Amino acid sequence: MLTGGLRTKSIKKKSQENMPCVTVITVLRNGKNTIENTILSVINQTYSNIEYIIIDGASTDGTLDIIKKYEEKFDYWISEPDKGIYYAMNKGVDLATGEWVIFINSGDSFYSRFVLDEFIKHCSTVNAPVFYGDANFILKNKQKIIKPGLLSKKNHMTFCHQASFVKTNLLKELHFDTTYEICADRDFFWRALIRGYSFQYIPVVVCNYEGENGISAMNRAKTRKEQGRIEGSDKKMWWRFKQVIFVIACAIDKTLPIKILPLLLSKIESH
Repeated sequence: MLTGGLRTKSIKKKSQENMPCVTVITVLRNGKNTIENTILSVINQTYSNIEYIIIDGASTDGTLDIIKKYEEKFDYWISEPDKGIYYAMNKGVDLATGEWVIFINSGDSFYSRFVLDEFIKHCSTVNAPVFYGDANFILKNKQKIIKPGLLSKKNHMTFCHQASFVKTNLLKELHFDTTYEICADRDFFWRALIRGYSFQYIPVVVCNYEGENGISAMNRAKTRKEQGRIEGSDKKMWWRFKQVIFVIACAIDKTLPIKILPLLLSKIESH
């Protein structure tokens, strides 16, 4: 296990009047090609009361050299083997001391230098444990700002996880269910919603997000299976039948350049 950052030198974040501390957590493994841009987007925020924590899963590709390059800007970083992304995210939550948490993982970044200032301005006027905004999806040949759809129990995660801010005490209470490989974040927000916690939209583009090569985009069949489990529909025969069709469609989509398949997949996925 390797650790570093200001916390290991007994330098602690000082409280600032009217400036709640925001904990930014980055989790990664072998992110040498993407981590520096992520780090710079965090440490260059104009908001000053940031606690920055990096959870690395024992990288072997030179990632640690980049982390050490900027470690005077971090509150804490740790590098050790773990059992997956949601184990790492829970570890970051347990280490967080700020009032709010946002995950900006390797490859993601804040949309602008002013995101946290904008968030604090909005959250100071509304009392809610979850805030979420817009996301700039990075696609193969373009970028597209996606605004969340209407939030409901049926559509309980219409926003990008990296575009959300959650009260730290709520994350510590519920944590991420590590029996999910892809959708533990969706499950977390589902459990928060059905328990009656309030969600508040803010008109801010929060993050740049890799929209085509992320784990859910690359594993659509497993993603839908986990979504069915969260909502309880995976026990219904009609859902299982659609899942078989979905798996077949995904398999074909990987082998044939047929333009109609993305539309077919989206139709199946939305029902």
